[in-house]
Amino acid sequence: MEKIRSVRNRDDVVRLLSAALRHEWAVSFEYVIHAYSMPKGKFLYEDPVLKQTTDARAQTIQIGIDEMYHALQLGVILTQMGAAPSFGTDEIVRFPRIVDNLKEDKRTEDEVTALYQSAEVEPGAFSKVENMIWNISHDEVRHSAQFAAMIAAIESSGEAGAEGFRPHPDRGRREDLTLLHGLCRLENEAAHRYLRYVMMFSEHQDLSQRLFKNSINHMRHWDKLSGVLVKLGDVVAIENAVVDAAGVERSPRPMPTEYPGTDRVSALETLPGLEREIAGLYESALKLGLPEDIRAQLRLHLALTREHVFTQDKLLANARRIKGLA
Repeated sequence: MEKIRSVRNRDDVVRLLSAALRHEWAVSFEYVIHAYSMPKGKFLYEDPVLKQTTDARAQTIQIGIDEMYHALQLGVILTQMGAAPSFGTDEIVRFPRIVDNLKEDKRTEDEVTALYQSAEVEPGAFSKVENMIWNISHDEVRHSAQFAAMIAAIESSGEAGAEGFRPHPDRGRREDLTLLHGLCRLENEAAHRYLRYVMMFSEHQDLSQRLFKNSINHMRHWDKLSGVLVKLGDVVAIENAVVDAAGVERSPRPMPTEYPGTDRVSALETLPGLEREIAGLYESALKLGLPEDIRAQLRLHLALTREHVFTQDKLLANARRIKGLA
């Protein structure tokens, strides 16, 4: 991770926030990937902040959501400064052992805390930005303490060797798994594409909040699909990952880094087709002989995706109708 010590002008601020954004995109994805590789309710620990017994999987997902909010904050500020937020990420990694993933999570939290807290910002020059990065840094301090408690609990319980879920051996030959992984990829892309447009239109509250709602819906679908894959003996994939001899997966590009659209109309034009593509995959998946509980979950996703199609069609039609929109 690039270290930016001296922040004296606008270019320094953009470099600092851009370095932070690459990290936040990576960990918002990496942490939930790590969580989705863990069983529910098995690895419990005493949370030093929540002051109660907590499921490590559930809290790791929550930390990942925190990081996505950080990314959104950074992207909005960069956009308002006239800079283009990048969707490039730092490398993400998944180890076979659960405790190794959590150790990687804690290491990255400590690294980004140092990035935020070691930046020497010109006094009074960028006070709102300085306040934001210190606020975010203390979220990272909390996350580090929580990951440390998870690691200690797993190691003290004798479960340090426990491994996460592994890919189904027939993943590439089963139509149901191929379709579901395709849906996971598109749901993840949709969540981030919507966030890109939330950043672009952050000053237009009506539009940005509607797009943010859809982003959250796609993130929830991705979450639920990860559970569906586990029920079928598989685990959510990391896009563009290379696996070494020890079973460690590494990806420098776990999600798309470029999204189309330079203004309101051209951005909105990309979304109805994406939503229809997702709906089509759900319709195809429902024709397969999946268990009824999984089919019920997919029907819920399909219904909400159809709502998105309706909404995006109308948002686009209205943007074309109203003159003077940017």
